[in-house]
Amino acid sequence: MAMNDQSFEEDALVDDLKEPLNVQDVQEPKSASSDLNAHVDALNKSLNVLDIQESEFASSDVNALESTSFDVNFLVDALNIQDDQESKSEKKDKLLSSWLELPPELLYQVSKHLSNIYFSIFCAVCKSWRSSAQSWHSNALVFRLRTLLDIPHSESPCNLMTLDTYQDFSPVLSVRLLCSKMGWLLLALYERFGYCRFFFFNPFTMVKIELPSHFYAFEIMSFSLPPTSKDCFVVGIESWGFGIIRRGEESWNIFDFKRSLPKDIFLSDNSPVLYKGRCYCLCMSGELGVFDLNEYLRNPEGQNSFRWIQIVPRGFSEELVDSIIQCYLVESNGQLYSVFEFEDFNPCFLVFSLNPNKSQLKWHAVENLRSQIFYVGVVGSISEPAVAEGVGNKIYLPNVQGNRCVFYNLKTKRCQSFYSDYSTNLSPHGKEHGNYVWIKCPLANSG
Repeated sequence: MAMNDQSFEEDALVDDLKEPLNVQDVQEPKSASSDLNAHVDALNKSLNVLDIQESEFASSDVNALESTSFDVNFLVDALNIQDDQESKSEKKDKLLSSWLELPPELLYQVSKHLSNIYFSIFCAVCKSWRSSAQSWHSNALVFRLRTLLDIPHSESPCNLMTLDTYQDFSPVLSVRLLCSKMGWLLLALYERFGYCRFFFFNPFTMVKIELPSHFYAFEIMSFSLPPTSKDCFVVGIESWGFGIIRRGEESWNIFDFKRSLPKDIFLSDNSPVLYKGRCYCLCMSGELGVFDLNEYLRNPEGQNSFRWIQIVPRGFSEELVDSIIQCYLVESNGQLYSVFEFEDFNPCFLVFSLNPNKSQLKWHAVENLRSQIFYVGVVGSISEPAVAEGVGNKIYLPNVQGNRCVFYNLKTKRCQSFYSDYSTNLSPHGKEHGNYVWIKCPLANSG
């Protein structure tokens, strides 16, 4: 009896699978069908890559990457083998056997379009399907960008999201999001024996670009331009030195600072800001460290001597240093802004600006952002002009309060949230997620 029940369950699984994949009873032929192998060959030629397109930073064809979509219906048509001489039941049996004999790469293409429930059904159909799907997923990182909140405001172009990473269907905790800029994410995957893999990932086009591995897991990192640009370079910074790699190079260039940061000054976890060949790094106690990359960028083979050329003092009293919870660095319209969050201090946020084009750098207190909006985060902050009245002069924070975004209003000096009565003049509450990032919506980019 148990054996009959098991057989019944397997038949039910097959029936359930056929429904989401649009495999139906074979109807009378309307025209002569093509050979399965011809369809498979055509499909393989049209799909040069899998779901995530991969390339290397040193490759000359990086800028030619394009996103690829996959149509499940095309695969269904390719499998719709019919023969006028066969009976309906024979055609149905042959169709089912064709599904069971699919190449593993095509099984993968089908499986990745299924929800978790249907993927479980997919793997339960037979051993070949299960092994094929798992073998193609194995050792491959799967990325999922998940929104953390409702759109903060109807006129806002950005949303707070988190990047979930999976390997072998399990969450990967060793992937760290380091920098976000211009629609690209820079990530690090920490491997065995201390080595670290760096790569770019575009969540909209599903393009992944590998950088050379290195045994330094840099504290903070940034990049100048999209990795598809020929002028792109990536910099990773430690307190003692830094690494840099340019498009087309196959290995990292490591340099020591001739003059390091003072022992009592430590880098924050903020992604550095690269502006006109200089690198600006915000420190945990409020100072701003600056060093110049222009000499190296102009002549990489020359004798370059790197040092922190300037340490900009913080703009607030020493008594506030121990109260700093978090700090952010924002570039907006040729100005640098530092945003500090304090614990048990009113106001709970202070904002400062400096002009990096001047020879003497000095912070100035900012009381009003006017029509600007800041979306702040440690891996990248975004400055946007307000497009609706009453939206500007606010700093959107990476805090989630009941699926709503928390923002600091410079006019009221309080943390608030749209469409709720949440309001506080102390450090904001709410959950802060790991690997979070502010993402500018694609529609906003196109407009």
